[in-house]
Amino acid sequence: MGLAGGGRGDKMGEMSPLRPRGRGRGCGCALAGAALAAGILCAAVRWGAYPFLARTAPAGADALVVEGWMGDVQLEEALGWARSNGVSRIYTTGGPFELGAVLLPWTNYAVMTAARLEALGATQRVAVAGAPRVLRGRTAASAAALREAYGEELRGGFTLASQGPHTRRSWRVFRRAFGEETAEIGSLALALQDFGPDDWWTCSAGVRTMLGEGIAYFYDAVRSPGPEEGE
Repeated sequence: MGLAGGGRGDKMGEMSPLRPRGRGRGCGCALAGAALAAGILCAAVRWGAYPFLARTAPAGADALVVEGWMGDVQLEEALGWARSNGVSRIYTTGGPFELGAVLLPWTNYAVMTAARLEALGATQRVAVAGAPRVLRGRTAASAAALREAYGEELRGGFTLASQGPHTRRSWRVFRRAFGEETAEIGSLALALQDFGPDDWWTCSAGVRTMLGEGIAYFYDAVRSPGPEEGE
């Protein structure tokens, strides 16, 4: 009897622990799902972030606004685009220089860029809209100066030329400054020399620029929400 009772007890003891089945399989599926989601997110950022920030959607107007702080290569590209797209008026923006102003014959980026366009052989009418010195919000100051000086003649719309992933943020600022009175404000993202949409993640300059512009865009979008597309 004792032996029989002990056998039953041992068998019950072996059967008593209730171990949930499939826990390991469930964890594996969750990890695989998380890895897949992370991969999709990385791919979306890798392939989609640059085209999103470097917004290119020109307006149909014959006016081009150029941010004066851009380099010579970008300015040549902007002038080439203007020649190919029937632009008859170019407006330059920008505030005072941060470095070397006492050595330069120009007072600000807008005036200097007008001189560069002349040196490049621009045949379009070039108008200057210099901005005052500000501690922050230089793009907003440039947009306000342009609106104050040429708001009436730009009511038919214009295309804003900016540099790579900085373009969407500048476009948002100029749209906000000009409001609904301006028919259409388009944008043109000019190419960078150091990196582009296909290789920005392969160099430190590209990663720093994209992270900085992405954070700045998110901050601007949260602080001043509004429709992304003005078409």
